[in-house]
Amino acid sequence: MTLRFPFTVRSPLPPVFASSLHRCLSIPSPSSSSSPTPLPSSDRRPPLFLRPPTFAASRSDLHDFRRWAESLALAAGPRFSASDGGPDAALLRREIAWLVEDATVAAASESGVGEELRLRVELEELYRLWRARIEERRPFQYIVGCEHWRDLVLVVKEGVLIPRPETEMVVDLVAEVEGFEKGLWADLGTGSGAIAVGIGRMLQEGGRVFATDLSPVALEVARLNVERYELKVSFFAIIHLFLVWNLDS
Repeated sequence: MTLRFPFTVRSPLPPVFASSLHRCLSIPSPSSSSSPTPLPSSDRRPPLFLRPPTFAASRSDLHDFRRWAESLALAAGPRFSASDGGPDAALLRREIAWLVEDATVAAASESGVGEELRLRVELEELYRLWRARIEERRPFQYIVGCEHWRDLVLVVKEGVLIPRPETEMVVDLVAEVEGFEKGLWADLGTGSGAIAVGIGRMLQEGGRVFATDLSPVALEVARLNVERYELKVSFFAIIHLFLVWNLDS
């Protein structure tokens, strides 16, 4: 079972905590020549919207995909809503539009009225992704590989929790602390790195965020999000942790 710490603290790390940190994965500055550690997962593909448009399909074929996808959405939406309050048909249809938007690039023609569109995945992959969304109830964020959170677009993938809107308040609470811009902050159980990135974007010279997690997958996804926004965050992988720190003290 993965141990998570869904809170952020502004405090020096106690000796018992610091001694349990197995290794530090520091994010280099953009000018550094160091190469990042590769993703530990077998799926190292970037989110859909960041992939190069190396495939193509006709507008007619893409229209056929949308009609097929919407037919699944219209059939599944009422069932999802009735069974567990899941996405209804209207939301599923919006997800289809977002999926197509992330997967397509307009043709070279400036008018955009050409018959062919460039795709970031093969058309067959779009069918597979939407079938997984409906038949396996795979979260949409994992389908496209990203989540919109605050004013950020964060990379997410299986093995990392999808950032929730409620956690946006954590960043707002930090911003209310006097002198927070130059403080040292710890994001324990960083997951996608959402909180670390949100805080890191507000810090001034001297401020720093330390992000920890047990999961190498989570740490690497957080690293990708930090690098996309050109921030300096230090990452720690916790291999063995016996937490005896009294937070009240």
